Amino acid sequence: MLTLIASILVFSAIVLVHEFGHYKAAKSVGIKVYEFAIGMGPTVLKREKNGTVYSIRAIPIGGFVQMEGEEEDVKTSTSYSTKSVWQRFKVVAAGPVMNFVLALALFLIVAFSFGVYGNTIDFIDENSNEYAEGLRTGDSIVSVNGDKSYIWEDIYYEITNPDNTYYTVEYERDGVLKQAKISNNYRKIVGVTSKLVDGKTTTTVSPSDVTSPAYEAGIKDGDVITKINDVPVSSWEEITSNIEKTSDKAVKITVERNGETMDFTIVPQTQISVKFNTALDKSFSTAISSSAYKTVYFIKLMFKTIAQLVTGKLGSDSLGGPVMVISMVGEAAESGILSLLNLAAFISINLGFMNLLPIPALDGSKLVFLVVEAVRGKSIPVEKEGYIHFIGFVVLIGFMLFITYKDILRLFRI
Repeated sequence: MLTLIASILVFSAIVLVHEFGHYKAAKSVGIKVYEFAIGMGPTVLKREKNGTVYSIRAIPIGGFVQMEGEEEDVKTSTSYSTKSVWQRFKVVAAGPVMNFVLALALFLIVAFSFGVYGNTIDFIDENSNEYAEGLRTGDSIVSVNGDKSYIWEDIYYEITNPDNTYYTVEYERDGVLKQAKISNNYRKIVGVTSKLVDGKTTTTVSPSDVTSPAYEAGIKDGDVITKINDVPVSSWEEITSNIEKTSDKAVKITVERNGETMDFTIVPQTQISVKFNTALDKSFSTAISSSAYKTVYFIKLMFKTIAQLVTGKLGSDSLGGPVMVISMVGEAAESGILSLLNLAAFISINLGFMNLLPIPALDGSKLVFLVVEAVRGKSIPVEKEGYIHFIGFVVLIGFMLFITYKDILRLFRI
């Protein structure tokens, strides 16, 4: 029930902000809005004000803003079709832009409420390469590989760049700048993540990366890890520590699933490991920097993901549909408000980015049509554009059904 409620609230809020962007932009340029709806299907609740119907639909997926002249060629001063290219561009782009603004706002709420990890070390593993090269608790990381470091993300993503086998770091101690060249630490990973309860790790497995060794071996979400290489474990720290200590190529993981004990043999992958942490920082400047960084980072990540899908580096198994997203929202809701807000921000960025893709029926294709119109000096007939969007909509529905099917197969391990 928590998963369902959290999913409806998160999706509805994100869609509301997206459609509000279209609505507000349309109103600002004098376009008549017939209806502003959240959800699809039969109308559950509606109210009319100043010629616009505000409604909530029965199916809590999607939403729309119905504007005069958007789907028919209406020649009035309040029609979408009679507005300038720039005005229509503004209306179409406003939805995705508002998704990015929402993500930034959510990251800011998290930063101001809980703090963000800055650039001052508050823990360092004494067996790490960083410690051996002179870094200590209390040092402030100024830059990594020449790039300024203000927050943890600046440090982490630069160090863990797989193209690097070492990194150079500039740090400050007692007002004195120091430098070090540090070889990367590596760790063994099997691809399982701990389910968080009240912000604390447990021995229960949370949704796993479908490309991870653990997933491919057969470990499922909700499995409880009881042993690593036949050694009993009672905490997530013991799990990760025992995996790291494994000298053999393979790791034996014992889990309990629905009262049944099961063993899995997994060959770990190696991954760059950062063996120090930084302290929480609640300053205004750090909150702004962190929120802006995360927003831009996830937008870049979407570009990278699309490129990998196009080039075949990622397959369809890497994609997640509504079922997977709902599962992730439920997991985040159980973990606490911090996880839920961060996930909501990521979903909002995802929705905004996907809507900007030049795919018929999405905002991105409408923007392409407007650019073509600006270049040609005349618009494409509304009927022809509508037909193209309809075909795109049918294809999108088919694609979503395919992804949902893959989600269900993944969920039940069929």
